Amino acid sequence: MKTFNKIFLTLGVAASAFGLSSCVGDLDMQPVDPSEITDVSNNMDEVFADIYLNFATSGANGSSPVHTLDDGGMATFGRAMFTAEEMPTDEACWLWDPEKFGRINYGYVTPDLPIVKGIYARLLINIALCNDFITSVRGGKFNLDDAGQARAEEYVRQARILRGACYYYVLSFYENPPYADETTPIGADPEQPGRAQVYANVTSDLEDVVAYYKANPTTTYYGFVGLDAAESILAKIYLNGMVFAGRDDYAKCYEHSKAVIDRLGVGGKYGNGLAPTYAALFGANNSKYCIGNAGDAVSEIIWTIPASKENVNGNITENLTTWAGSTFMIAAWNGANGVFATVPCPTTNAAYKNAKPEELLFTDADGVQHIYKYFESADDAYNEAKASYDEAAGGDTWKITVAKFFNGVAYSFDPKEAAHTTGEWINATESWKCMVARKSFVRKFDWSDVEMSKSDDSRVANWRTSEYGFTAENPSLVGDDWGKNGYLAMKYTNWIYDANGEIDFDASANVPMTACYGGDFVALRLAEVYLMAAEAILQGGGGSQAEALKYVNYLRQRAYGDKYTPWASLSMSELQDERCRELYTENNRRTDLIRWNKWCTGYTWEWKGGVASGTNLPEYTKSFPLPSGVMTTTNLQQQKGY
Repeated sequence: MKTFNKIFLTLGVAASAFGLSSCVGDLDMQPVDPSEITDVSNNMDEVFADIYLNFATSGANGSSPVHTLDDGGMATFGRAMFTAEEMPTDEACWLWDPEKFGRINYGYVTPDLPIVKGIYARLLINIALCNDFITSVRGGKFNLDDAGQARAEEYVRQARILRGACYYYVLSFYENPPYADETTPIGADPEQPGRAQVYANVTSDLEDVVAYYKANPTTTYYGFVGLDAAESILAKIYLNGMVFAGRDDYAKCYEHSKAVIDRLGVGGKYGNGLAPTYAALFGANNSKYCIGNAGDAVSEIIWTIPASKENVNGNITENLTTWAGSTFMIAAWNGANGVFATVPCPTTNAAYKNAKPEELLFTDADGVQHIYKYFESADDAYNEAKASYDEAAGGDTWKITVAKFFNGVAYSFDPKEAAHTTGEWINATESWKCMVARKSFVRKFDWSDVEMSKSDDSRVANWRTSEYGFTAENPSLVGDDWGKNGYLAMKYTNWIYDANGEIDFDASANVPMTACYGGDFVALRLAEVYLMAAEAILQGGGGSQAEALKYVNYLRQRAYGDKYTPWASLSMSELQDERCRELYTENNRRTDLIRWNKWCTGYTWEWKGGVASGTNLPEYTKSFPLPSGVMTTTNLQQQKGY
């Protein structure tokens, strides 16, 4: 996948060949193969690529850097952050593996859980890799000419940005966070200087990077981070200043958010820098909306974690695949249940015989025409329809009853199954049946019926609702009840989207439907920056109410399309709900609820605190514990309450 993968494909060396600096503790970090290359003085690019690789993938079971986890996916960056930010909240839950996840669905964890180790390990390993690289460059460990030195300094700035992104989550997850930077001696334990001091260190470092880029404009290439990522991450940290450090830094949040908006908030369908449709942001070719690779004149995706799986002349090319990222976001929600592709009773009328080859249609019982399938002739279309119908009619009769047209294809539903879905609807087959949404979250969207089955809000277009037999109720959070205990809140798909943000079925036919998928994982986008600016304004950080309203209406305009009606005013509660709708499952929710004082009290959702109707959580749950293994091998202090 372009320049990014060219670097990744040269891997075979780990930054740990230098000896990982502090931070890791008893995490059983396993390098790729440190004995393979011991002298990396001529391999700076490969060592640097390892930093990015550890945000993108950890490999399958057995090849994770945290090798004592029996599920390597648990310690991948996007997946670990999702587990921490989404599963304990109203937005999502995990239906299986209580021995790994414990009671995280209820907002509780204990230090001995594998997932607690996975979350901590991923953050601290990535920080250690960044620290090591910075130390190596500044210590002259690479053989560099002048051009190489200039490249090294740019790599260092990017490492500082990625380190800052990790520290954003460290600050959110730990009331007394561990901290180490490039000055920490190799082998030393991280320090715990206090949350406010870590906040000050991280924001100061990112401010320095932002200032450099503004004084020295630098091109950001696809897959890499630069000024916009640095400034957006800085704004995210400042937005949470009261929680992280007891500081009202809404003015700084607004300042940096506004700077990003001024640079990126132009062009595209709506003239505000947003992609043409919400669905296209989470499709197989969403890289077109990334900074450095904008294929639609907009760069809404500010920080992307790339993936690449392509069908080239019938051959599957796996440049960068992962069991995290978009693969996780598709497969964990996805299911295949009680659905059969069928055709209506075939006819020889104009639906086949008089149609042009490129627009073969059939008419359903309501008189609506649908694209059936592309054939070279109408006769071919009729013959295939007749054969398929006869085959289905010879078995279960329900297979010849059209229950749903989806993307121009007719499907029937097995009446023995309560819930109906198939991976074909999102052009994917990997199906885990691992997650469902909670009713309190579902109710935040505008539904056109009391059953909450249909909505004009395109952000729920790929959901599986009561229209498909699913229930919004959550009588349990266990896997055996999948299909009967929550909606499927899917937003990633494996479709290719065209320049208008609509599905390109021809192009999608060449996208592999199995195993790892090719869409990038969206780590941070312009829509979030608009929401940060709006919240900072409402908190007195600058700007105007009219400006905040404008930013939120930008998002609603795209969400509702032709049925969009602008809001005339904006309250904090409305902003909070709109942020939930726009950014759901994008690894923000737990931090948001804590910032709004709704994590422990003030708002309940299904199974919060382990009670079906929800109950309050104790204050100590605002922090995750440090893993048991870290506590037994370091001098770090455990978090309060554990």
